[in-house]
Amino acid sequence: MTAALPPAISRLQGQHNPLVKFLRSYTIWIVIVVLCAVMTLVAPNFLTIGNLRSVLVNMTHVAIVAFGLTFVFLGGGFDLSSGATLILAATLLIGLNPEPPLLIGGAFLLVLAISTGIGAFNGYLIGIQGLNPFVVTLGTRTIIGSIIFINAARAVYGFAGQAKILEFIGLGRILGFLPVLTLVLIVVTVTCWFVIRYTPYARKILGVGANATVARFSGLRVERLQMSTYMINGLLAGLAGILVACKTSYIVPSLVWHYDFAAITACALGGISLSGGRGTIMNALSGVILIVLIDNSLVLLGVPTVWQPILKGVVLLIAIIADMQTKRSYA
Repeated sequence: MTAALPPAISRLQGQHNPLVKFLRSYTIWIVIVVLCAVMTLVAPNFLTIGNLRSVLVNMTHVAIVAFGLTFVFLGGGFDLSSGATLILAATLLIGLNPEPPLLIGGAFLLVLAISTGIGAFNGYLIGIQGLNPFVVTLGTRTIIGSIIFINAARAVYGFAGQAKILEFIGLGRILGFLPVLTLVLIVVTVTCWFVIRYTPYARKILGVGANATVARFSGLRVERLQMSTYMINGLLAGLAGILVACKTSYIVPSLVWHYDFAAITACALGGISLSGGRGTIMNALSGVILIVLIDNSLVLLGVPTVWQPILKGVVLLIAIIADMQTKRSYA
């Protein structure tokens, strides 16, 4: 009679099972394919050029914010202020409303500098001073949100007359079919993927996220590395805000709480560990694709808007529980 294997050995054998490894690596992509197949059957207008182009455009800003959060999560941090930084960047660009190309470039640099500065502020308090990331970024989000509401002073805040270049960035197409926003997303995705996949910097922040104490004893400047991840997050949130302003030509201040929730959900859903040390850009991208497809599917199916946040909250809880189970299986 064969004795039962200890739980730790059973988990180890499961990890080396090819089928188990495949399912763990590609589960979310399988879910995406299944969702697309189901929606194609129940909603005839799902698999159309117009709808697919809309999905690509709508995922741009969420994906860029999620990429910024990926750096923060890999370094063992957490940030609730990305959405507020995005809306602030959009508000600043709309307020500046630049027209000549030279002024537009200057406005972009100013907005990105302010957004990066917000990230540096968060990173200094969290990385250098050792404060709790949840408390710090929640406070930052509240301050920025209040400034936005005071500045906008109304439910919708938009351009008096949007410059043609900004309109082209937000609504234009390359060669008549590829949205400019999608091209920007491709460039940002490839850049972030390369940094995380091939640079020593990424290996350092992964080490910090996995175990900050060991990383410190290894000679890494843990505090500065953590601060740098928040600066990257601020920079990318600012870029996403610029793209949102160009696309819509207006912003809704109440959405200050929306974008970071969607991006955090996408990261968790894609398999990025919210406690640090594990994840890739492709994990974040897969989570964003699924989140945006879910949003699109709910609209096509006519699900009332009031129910959509509830369903997204359930999805986030499932993703967090799955992340905890994964960490336990490797313990």
